[in-house]
Formats: sequence, structure tokens, C-alpha cells
Amino acid sequence: MTKLDLRKELKYLYSPSAKKVEAVKVPRFQFAMADGMIEKGQGPSSSPQFAEALEALYGITYTLKFMCKLRNDKPIDYPVMALEGLWWIENGEFDIRKPDNWLFTVMILQPDFITQKMFKEALEQLRKKRGDSPAINKLRLEKFAEGLTMQTMHIGP
Repeated sequence: MTKLDLRKELKYLYSPSAKKVEAVKVPRFQFAMADGMIEKGQGPSSSPQFAEALEALYGITYTLKFMCKLRNDKPIDYPVMALEGLWWIENGEFDIRKPDNWLFTVMILQPDFITQKMFKEALEQLRKKRGDSPAINKLRLEKFAEGLTMQTMHIGP
């Protein structure tokens, strides 16, 4: 079985320094993604839509991982990568204390060998296992290029 260690290969992106801010150019990567919006009166920790998006996202990610690991022809094992998120607002004013107008895209990096066909097959497996849901229907496999960014490790609240 082939082992792919994305965490090691991409350490410079996924283990930044906590002591300094660095400029890094993040290349175009492939992600499993889900979009949503935090409901009125809720925050990310209490939002049903956010929780459902995370459950669906991890579900598809682990389904893909085990499809690749357990296949008969050229199995590949790889780690599930870290959860990432994009947050923004479209209306109103951004206030960190009032997250109920936030929109989000949650995403987990997928290896380049994952194809749209494999993703659709994994979606069908996930639907058979968990049933159909709006969160599963929002899942997609898409390329995303962050480009030039500043990064540091944040520790604490």
C-alpha cells in the first residue's frame, strides 16, 4: 500500500510559527467544501447548519480516504487534513460578538488524485449510510488558490 503524507509534505503551510508572522504563497489545492450561513441568534458553536456542514464534510472526507485505502488496485493511505474555513458577511456590519450574519465555507484538503467521479461515488456511499440531507447535497470538490498570505500560529482564545 502506498502511503501519502500530506501533513509532512505541506508542513510549511500547516505548522506555522507561533513566534512570527510569515508571508507564504499558498498554491492551488483541491478541497471538499460546504457552504452555509450562521442562523440568527446563533454562533458557530451553536449553529445547526454549521454542525451539519461539518458532519457532512468529515463524512465525505473519511469516505474518500477509506475508498482509496481499501481499493484492490493500488491502494493509497493518507491522513485526513485539518479543517479550514472561510468567513465573510454580505449585509450589515462585521462584529465578532455577533456572528449571526456570518457566511462560511468549510473545507478539507483532498489529494490531487481524487477525481470528480470518485467524489460522486463517495457521495452515493455517504447517502446510503446516512440518508440524503441538505448538508450532503451542498458538498462539492473544488480547486481553491489562496495565493499570497500572511500566517502565524494563534494559541489561546
